[in-house]
Amino acid sequence: MENGSATYKTFPNWMGELPDRLRSESLKNIAIPGSHNSFSFFLDCKSPVAPGSPKILKDMIDFLSKNIAVAVNMAKKIIHRWSVTQALNFKQQLDLGIRYFDFRISPWPGKEGFYFEHGLYGLLVSDGLREINDWLNEHPREVVIIDCNHLYDMQAKDHDGLISCIEEAFSSKLCPEMDLEGVTLNVLSDEGWQVITIYQHDEISAKHTNIWRKCTSIKSKWPDTDEPLKMMTELNDDLTTGRPPDMFYVSQGILTPTVNTILQHIGSNLKDEFALTAIMQTKIFLKDKTSGPTGINIVIADFVEMEQFVEAVLALNSKE
Repeated sequence: MENGSATYKTFPNWMGELPDRLRSESLKNIAIPGSHNSFSFFLDCKSPVAPGSPKILKDMIDFLSKNIAVAVNMAKKIIHRWSVTQALNFKQQLDLGIRYFDFRISPWPGKEGFYFEHGLYGLLVSDGLREINDWLNEHPREVVIIDCNHLYDMQAKDHDGLISCIEEAFSSKLCPEMDLEGVTLNVLSDEGWQVITIYQHDEISAKHTNIWRKCTSIKSKWPDTDEPLKMMTELNDDLTTGRPPDMFYVSQGILTPTVNTILQHIGSNLKDEFALTAIMQTKIFLKDKTSGPTGINIVIADFVEMEQFVEAVLALNSKE
């Protein structure tokens, strides 16, 4: 498949094609490729700065807005270049083989519904979920994990509205929360469950049997560095000492720029400065790993179509 100038191999049916011994294995013991800020292929440069943005970016926009309107637009373009972490839309990511989605969501003041956000606002959540559901309808043996792990400016009524949006989109495809040990691809297929939704607020999700609580279902440690070797050390150390036996476990193969880094490369973008290096380092990290109860589970990256990232993760399921 092609995306612009990039050509990459796709794995649209990889879960359905796994051998029965793996389809009978808990999903927490299978190597699963995921995307970081999965929705960020579209962010609106004309939108306000989103509530999840770092304070320094909000302060910069506030200052500029009182002085030079043109400068505000320039600042938003800079934010856009450093906030976009994916090039492929949801369908393209699913075709590629991505099965874990990382979501940041908030209301957009003055508008109806809920929006993805990272620095700027993006797509309507309902539109994104519909795209995923349409794809799942055509791939009944595939399963996705949706991790709603950053929710901003949400009141109780907003949580109710967002969960209703999720339930409306996926309906009977939603897997109820249960002991993860028994959640296998065979069980999920037999029941017609294709979506596991993890929600940041445990008190809210506890009221809904088909929404999974974050505290009991997943661990995902952010390396929080722009240094490749430090990222590698964090990934290795946490896998060795912090991998819980009864939860999903995410290895975040990402580098995060500081504000100083952005200012030093103000005309550049995240993809050119960090994404390729991060993926190459992540592949080195994966080289001596396997899947399994103490091994790799979910691995996320920016610009997941690059450097056979998905293929490298899936290969772990074939290693003994």
